Amino acid sequence: MVMDTKTEQTTKTNLYCALQSTGLTISDNIGRVTPCCHFDPEHNLNLPSIFDIDRLDQNYTNSKDMVKSRKQTSKGIHIPECVTCWNRENIYNDSRRLYFNTKITGRGNFENLELALDNTCNLMCRICAPKHSSKWSSAKDVLEELAKITNQQQLYKPVNVKKKYGDNLKRVLGNTDLENLKSVTVVGGEPFFSKNFSWFIDLLYKKTDYKNLSFDTITNATIIPDTEIIEKMLKFKHIKVKFSIDAVGDLFNVTRHGVPWETVYSNLKIWATLAKKHGNLDIRANPTISILNINKMQDIVDTLKPLGIVVVPHMLQGPSWLVPEQIPLEYRKKWQVRYDHREQGGKMNKMICSERKVPNVLDKFLNCSKVLDSHYGVSFKDVNPTIWKLARKMQI
Repeated sequence: MVMDTKTEQTTKTNLYCALQSTGLTISDNIGRVTPCCHFDPEHNLNLPSIFDIDRLDQNYTNSKDMVKSRKQTSKGIHIPECVTCWNRENIYNDSRRLYFNTKITGRGNFENLELALDNTCNLMCRICAPKHSSKWSSAKDVLEELAKITNQQQLYKPVNVKKKYGDNLKRVLGNTDLENLKSVTVVGGEPFFSKNFSWFIDLLYKKTDYKNLSFDTITNATIIPDTEIIEKMLKFKHIKVKFSIDAVGDLFNVTRHGVPWETVYSNLKIWATLAKKHGNLDIRANPTISILNINKMQDIVDTLKPLGIVVVPHMLQGPSWLVPEQIPLEYRKKWQVRYDHREQGGKMNKMICSERKVPNVLDKFLNCSKVLDSHYGVSFKDVNPTIWKLARKMQI
């Protein structure tokens, strides 16, 4: 969605973002530095990378481009780099900007750090792409076919993490003042699959006030870290482990192919036991609602609720062939969940019943699904025939 001229201007307070002043994210394969993971660097190609700078807290935060971005938003301008937040606030009254404005001050040295230690991953999930998974990058024939079907060559372009990414990440973080850091998020790839995860935990111990640090990580729950690493993580003030669980049972095995659901469920039970023992450990599931699973969200709630795992949904923004609003609202209304969580139940149903206008590219969904079915040796239509039949019926 593009903001029209009438909505381009708003109050200074409404556009303030603490992340623009004291947030830092390093999450793409070339080590580009942005204020958060939703900041679109394609609109600002002059942003530095970890290969260009010596330290994060000085070289980046006070860079010409970031100063310019802060000035624009302070004047009430919806800059294109932040369109994800503007869209989410317009549709759901929720965004990363609004969340972090309640968590950090936006003053002094940087307070929030989000980074991908690399893009190594043990899964090739259907909603993912090469920039987040080394498994995707290795499937070059599949990427070529998907790029032809969707005409999204950039999205499905094989990605290799830039040589010596890890060395430069260690150099820059080693030179950076981390004493003011309040929160850290590690994304992937799969963080627990990364060879650099243990190194990073040790770095936080050495360079931060770790007993007052909030630590988040996002995992596909296929791997449990070593006991020694878990014990170190539990010494942080607060730990939040978020599980990327988009389905359960057979649908999980098709949409996140590579590790069986039984293994994931066993790992979830281990985390649930740890959370009961340690009051500073918060576990939750973050399913991404897509066309693959929009009619199966109740299954996720019913499976995870007995484990004490809160389900906090997110809505897929793209690629277009996977967005759930391609299915008419009259059908989606029937898939609303019964979830007695005071906040997340209503939020989930609002997403399921989203009235966002999207193009009908169900033909691409069907063709891309066939390509991935062939690659995985599985069948999406067998595990979710309802969506498959609707897509075939309503394709243009």
